[in-house]
Amino acid sequence: MQPSKTDVLRWEKRWATPAAVAALLAFALVIAAIIVATQAVGNGGGESELLRRIDSHRTAQLATNILQAIAVALLAPPLYYLFRATRARSQKVRAQLVGLVVAAPLILGVAGVLNGLMTLEASHTFVTSHVPTLITRGAALDSNRANEVANNVISSASLRSVAGISGLIGAFGFLIAMAYTSLHAMRSGLLTRFWGSLGIALGAISLLPFPPFYFLWFIYLGLLLLGKLPGGRPPAWAAGQAIPWPTPGEKAAAGLNPPTAGEEAEPAALTNGAPSGAEGGREQRRKRKQRE
Repeated sequence: MQPSKTDVLRWEKRWATPAAVAALLAFALVIAAIIVATQAVGNGGGESELLRRIDSHRTAQLATNILQAIAVALLAPPLYYLFRATRARSQKVRAQLVGLVVAAPLILGVAGVLNGLMTLEASHTFVTSHVPTLITRGAALDSNRANEVANNVISSASLRSVAGISGLIGAFGFLIAMAYTSLHAMRSGLLTRFWGSLGIALGAISLLPFPPFYFLWFIYLGLLLLGKLPGGRPPAWAAGQAIPWPTPGEKAAAGLNPPTAGEEAEPAALTNGAPSGAEGGREQRRKRKQRE
């Protein structure tokens, strides 16, 4: 049974700010993680150099992974909020998917922590066990041989399988949750066609490495929930019910069907004090016969 409009609007008003804050905080945390990782660990170089830098800045690397994990997990509240608001306006939305909407970002966050621990394990193993051997054998630490050994160490890390499986499950779940919620939110009129389509596209490519620009979509969602967008919120939010956007065909039909001649002539005729419609036609014919 669908909730009443009053209950829908009351719940949305109560939880809009917390959901929006979670979305905006997620973006802030992922930016902080990028800054910490860039300053402490840096980027570029081969696997050998990367593992040696990580081992020298273990605390910074762990902080980076934790910040990223929290940022991804914080996507669950705004995505759940949008899903519930959409479900309240459309019975076509499957309520059974709410668990996936909440769980997918959380699983991705856990996968991020596991991946970070795996990297720390690999870096420590490489530096303590393999770097001395490479030096003894006269191999440069930036050589192809060193990079090959480092890559083998990463591949054989004990947490690699668990991190990979959890990451795949989380990414696949996020794909469904993001694309499905964006699609129905757009159909219900809660998201514009542009942002709804972008959400679907971002969901479709979520099996790729999770890039920071995902969080830009959630910045939009956070500002939307706060009512801080320049154009305001779509009318479906205040109405508490679905107000679908007109399709391109409906827009074209509206442009090709202007008001009829009778509809346009009637106000003008009334303004001039003359009869309109059928009566006006009969009056004109009567006067024409009198002149003849």
